[in-house]
Amino acid sequence: MITGSMAGAAALPVTYPFEVIRVRMAVQTRLLPAEQRTVWFAIHSIYTEKSALPLRFLHFYRGFAVSLLGTIPYRGGIFMVWETLKSQSRQRLSEEFRERNRHRLNLAIGGIAGATSQIATYPLEVIRRYQQASGRTHAQHFMGFKETILMIWRTGGWRGFYAGLGVGLIKQVPMHSISLAAWQAAKTVLNI
Repeated sequence: MITGSMAGAAALPVTYPFEVIRVRMAVQTRLLPAEQRTVWFAIHSIYTEKSALPLRFLHFYRGFAVSLLGTIPYRGGIFMVWETLKSQSRQRLSEEFRERNRHRLNLAIGGIAGATSQIATYPLEVIRRYQQASGRTHAQHFMGFKETILMIWRTGGWRGFYAGLGVGLIKQVPMHSISLAAWQAAKTVLNI
C-alpha cells in the first residue's frame, strides 16, 4: 500500500496542471465561443485570472491538496486490495484452478481493486473537481476545502459527493482490471 501511494504521489506535481487545464477546458466548452476553446486559451486564462493565490503558477494547482489527499488512499488502496485478494485466492483456491483461470482471476481481482478504491475515495475526487473548476466560476476567490464541502452538501446532499460515480466506475473498473492483469502477466513473463 505504501509503495502504491508513493508512486501516485510522486507523479502528481508534474501531471496535476494538465488535469486542471483539462477540467477548465471541459467547463469552457459550454461557456466560450469556439475560437476561445483552445488549450492555449485555457492556459492563458488560468494563468492570468485574478485570485488570492500569491504566485500565478499556483493557479494550476487548484485542488492539489485534496488530490494528493485522495491519491494516497486511492493508489495505495488499489494495491492493498489487489495483494489481499491475490493472497486470499492462493489460500482458498487450488493451484490447478488458479493456473487454469489465471488471467480471469487477475482481471476480476484488478476490477474489484479499482472499484473499491474508486468508491472509497470518490468524494475527494468530486471536491477536487469543484476546486479545479472554481477559477472559472469564482475567479477572484480560491474555494477552500471546507467551503467546497459545504457547497456540495448544500446543492446535492450526500449524493452530491458521488455525482458521476457510475460513469467513473465504467471507466475505472476495466482500466484497473486490464492494467493490473497486464502488470501481473508481465511479471510472470519477466520472471519477477
